[in-house]
Amino acid sequence: MRSAFLFILSVFIFLCSALVNGQNTLSGYVTDKETGETLPGTTIYLPDLKTGTSTDENGFYKLRNLPGSSIVIQVSYIGYRAEVVTLDLSKVHTRNFQLSPSAIEAKEVVVTGNALSSENDLSSISITPINKAKLLTLPSTNLINSISTIPGVSEITTGGEISKPVIRGLGYNRIVTLNEGVRQEGNQWGDEHGIEIDQFSADRIEVLKGPASLFYGSDAMGGVINILEQTPAKPGSIDGEWVSQFSTNNRLFSNSLMAEGNQNGWIWRVRGTYKTAASYHTPVEWVYNSGFDEKNYSLTAGMVKKWGYSHLHFSSFNTKIGMIDGLRDSTTRQFIDYQGNIVSGEKAKSRTIDVPFENVSHNKISSITNLLFNDNQIKFTLGYQWNDRKEFGENPDDPGLFFHLDSWTYDLRYNRLLGKSYELAGGISGMTQFNRNHGKQYLIPDYDLQDWGGFVYAKKTWKKFTVNLGLRYDYRQVKGYPLYLDTLGIPSPSGDTLFHTFSRDFSAFTGSTGMTFRLSKAINFKFNIGRGFRAPNISELSANGLHEGTFRYEIGNPELNPETSLQIDGEISWENKYLNMTFNGFYNIIDNFIYYRNINGEKILVQGIWYPVYRYVQGNSLLKGFEFELDIHPVEALHFENNLDYVWGNNLSTGIPLPYIPALHLTDQVRWTFKTRKTSALNHPYLQFEMETHFTQDRIDEFETVTPGYVLLNFNVGTRLRVQNQLWTMYISGTNLLDTKYYDHLSRLKDIGIYNMGRRIIFGLVIPFGLRSSDKNQ
Repeated sequence: MRSAFLFILSVFIFLCSALVNGQNTLSGYVTDKETGETLPGTTIYLPDLKTGTSTDENGFYKLRNLPGSSIVIQVSYIGYRAEVVTLDLSKVHTRNFQLSPSAIEAKEVVVTGNALSSENDLSSISITPINKAKLLTLPSTNLINSISTIPGVSEITTGGEISKPVIRGLGYNRIVTLNEGVRQEGNQWGDEHGIEIDQFSADRIEVLKGPASLFYGSDAMGGVINILEQTPAKPGSIDGEWVSQFSTNNRLFSNSLMAEGNQNGWIWRVRGTYKTAASYHTPVEWVYNSGFDEKNYSLTAGMVKKWGYSHLHFSSFNTKIGMIDGLRDSTTRQFIDYQGNIVSGEKAKSRTIDVPFENVSHNKISSITNLLFNDNQIKFTLGYQWNDRKEFGENPDDPGLFFHLDSWTYDLRYNRLLGKSYELAGGISGMTQFNRNHGKQYLIPDYDLQDWGGFVYAKKTWKKFTVNLGLRYDYRQVKGYPLYLDTLGIPSPSGDTLFHTFSRDFSAFTGSTGMTFRLSKAINFKFNIGRGFRAPNISELSANGLHEGTFRYEIGNPELNPETSLQIDGEISWENKYLNMTFNGFYNIIDNFIYYRNINGEKILVQGIWYPVYRYVQGNSLLKGFEFELDIHPVEALHFENNLDYVWGNNLSTGIPLPYIPALHLTDQVRWTFKTRKTSALNHPYLQFEMETHFTQDRIDEFETVTPGYVLLNFNVGTRLRVQNQLWTMYISGTNLLDTKYYDHLSRLKDIGIYNMGRRIIFGLVIPFGLRSSDKNQ
């Protein structure tokens, strides 16, 4: 009933919004500032309207149906410095832009961690954006894998498909992932639970590093990964794209087909994606049962009008993933299957997905509406998602663990712009969640969760200086239901107690304050102090069972207190014609940090096998570190990029380092972009070589082992290819070219002696197409 109500309400808002209309316009030319030449194909983007256009062959653009209020506009063109301006469209209807040639498109609009869309330099929080062009050409097997190259971001992996994000040493329920405006919910507390999002659906990703509880509530104390939807098609057009990739190592085939249209502001989009991979190969062996199969599809319908926009989304993510248990024959050291048979070489490298494996289905319906009137914005987001996770540990036809998770989320925000210098905002958000077990094995109980919170925020902007301040209150209630098992392990009204009933309430005040200061045209400062909050997740509170693939028995603690953090974050950036440099340092104190520990070698016998018992406890902790980025470009075509990031984590209660802390990591990259004529078939071809240096990680928890350092060599070559009126994208990427044998410190397969993936070459092709061209000057 609740899901039907939310869906009907979303449709109601969507349809009622259609009653408003308008005819405001903005038009002008975009030219080269030095030569005066027009720049056809320049992108003009309005993030608060989720719309945009591009200039025609004469460098002319025209936007219709715009609001009569102040709005942020970003103008960008490859090889030029982007421009970000705020225009009062009630007074301005014509605006020409002059772009300066630059090796760096430095200015970018960000929406994460701000009340209103803002230039990144004016946001006091550290935010790293990554656009679709880069996402597509990065060698990866999933969405999180593709962003793990960002300084300060890493991943906890289980094989080739499952990746969990880690930001500055914090992961799991300490990071909120947003997709199309809705927080993604899918048992993210689990080690082998990945992010169920189609990697090709992302148009842009913004990674917020640091506590973001002010806008996003509990679980955002480590940061936010905001996956933004694609900009709608140009008015009057029907367009699409086909993305195809092939990887040599695990024979990964990825294909994604999308079509979209825009008729007088009424938009639609459909996408289907299919990925299939065989087992991957390390430098020493094929990893049995590491293949996967993934099928996704999504639908979007909506409108973009003078008053704002309203979008309805539906997505379905479905995957079958082999779970690597690492069991081997004691004599030959070859892998053995779940029946105890030695796995042949052919079977080890095949596409066969054998027991143990998991089937995951994640479906989501969401609505997002942003209303603009005068200098006010009201944004309303509703979401319903249901997740079925089945883990098959003994029988391919009968799941052991089977979680069914229903989540309803809502978010209402009001933003007010006073003149050009004051921003005021306030909002409420919440979540209702139910989990039910349908399998024969149990790890967590059935539970209900209620969550809500509210915030107020203000920002003042001067010519070179901004300051912001915000305050939030959150409340969460978690209720767990009891479970009794009879002598056969079947649920019954009485018997052995597997789960006790419990009910816990958690609440906290959080806040954030920060500033930015542009000392000169070249130097910019950021500073922020933020308090984060996280309520214990259901596994930490009540787990009591063996989790397939984790190699341990987990026991929760219903008496845990919520975590709170205080992080100080500072950044200085410096840029000129030949150099861009950014240094960001952080100091994060976390009270009541929750972690698990094996105490005095405790073990438990399960089905004839002894497993270590890990119990959840808590204590105070400290994380500190930095990210340093240096881009040297002595000539326009050459970039020498260097990134260094480091995290130091310690449990202050025990004096022992925190677990799953990534090692000191250095990336050196040389990139040459060839200059071609405007009439050339090749557009911005490039050649790139990269060296990744991962240093030894010997600051480890008691249950971890030291990870030796290693060096990886990678390359990337590609171009945009002019085919009639379209620009195709072609690229070849290679990772671990020397087939180096190594363990990543955050790989969960390290504990069972399985190395990371060996040499891998990826071939990629992106073909855009137009079924109907847009009318001129729409």
